[in-house]
Amino acid sequence: MQTLPRQPQSTPPAIERTASFSSPGLLALEGGTWYQGRLRGARVAAEGDLIFTTAATGWGEILTDPSYAGQIVVLTHPMVGNYRIDPGELESDRVHARALIVTRLVTPPPGPGRTLEEVLVDAGIPALEGVDTRALTLALRRGAARRAVIRVLDPDAEPAEQSREAVAAALASPRWESIDHVAAVATRRTFAVPAAGEARGRAVLVDYGVKRSLLRAFAERGLALAVLPHDATVADVRARDPQLVILSPGPGDPARMGPQIAVVRELAGLALDGGPAILGVCLGHQLLALAAGGQTRRLPVGHHGGNHAVLELETGRVDIGAHNHEVAVIDGPELAAAGYRVSHRDLNDGTVEGLRHASGRIASVQFHPEGAPGPIDAARIFDAAAQDSEG
Repeated sequence: MQTLPRQPQSTPPAIERTASFSSPGLLALEGGTWYQGRLRGARVAAEGDLIFTTAATGWGEILTDPSYAGQIVVLTHPMVGNYRIDPGELESDRVHARALIVTRLVTPPPGPGRTLEEVLVDAGIPALEGVDTRALTLALRRGAARRAVIRVLDPDAEPAEQSREAVAAALASPRWESIDHVAAVATRRTFAVPAAGEARGRAVLVDYGVKRSLLRAFAERGLALAVLPHDATVADVRARDPQLVILSPGPGDPARMGPQIAVVRELAGLALDGGPAILGVCLGHQLLALAAGGQTRRLPVGHHGGNHAVLELETGRVDIGAHNHEVAVIDGPELAAAGYRVSHRDLNDGTVEGLRHASGRIASVQFHPEGAPGPIDAARIFDAAAQDSEG
């Protein structure tokens, strides 16, 4: 859950309700729909895939989560920006989302941290304010095509003509699945994350777009982490002599990641032959399924937010968790033939949310047990992985 920073008693109680400056802008979708609003943050153009998140807080985490690379994020909550963002909330060293769409962006009182608009300005990212984001979300749920652009409106030109040009630009923009988002966000060098306190085990994390909160979750459980680039080989992993291999979350379509799938397939074979156990999270979960001969599909609107209910089939426990993914694993016979069973399901749409191998050496989850933003109901998944890694 987001922690709101305390303000000193001398802080004026009034909140500034409008920005000191905004300019007219529009959002155009490839299907021909367009929305007019006011540009806040950086007053620049943007393009990307339109997705919505139901998260009511956690804007710093959302903007800096690498899994939002290439996406224009619609915030369904009607008011955003009403607390300042602490640097410790950021999930990476830069903003990865392309833009925000909001109904109302407010400015909090002075205090520690930065405002949401300051984060946007510093990153050169626009926000379009004044759009009914819940109506836009309903349009997306009904199947609206999602390639979109944001444009600065010229007040001296005809809005309808500008909207037609923007729609054409959306149609000409690259498709989400055609872009190698992982290579753009993952680390290019190996680095270490020491255990917090006494080290209880060694783990390798293959970085496809990891969040800092995920690294912290393992370090706090006594794991010393070696974080490897997304194109690491099996030899790179084995050279670190880990007891656990973690396949991280990340952006993009896993089906286009042939080299990584081949590496994961070999790592899974090693795990079944007594090598290090494997935990896949989000994109890592999808890669494990593909490596086992399974299939994935893009969801109609994706799962993004902090309030998805997930059922753990073995125990009957239901966790409310953080989700941020566009792709789901298909529950097909290939997975069963490879020794996997479905361990978790989404209670909203029944999609696969976790896998477990019969050997007990490989497990994966589609959601984010570390939250950020969102609940940490399922953090016990990290506890189990850390216990398996003790040596």
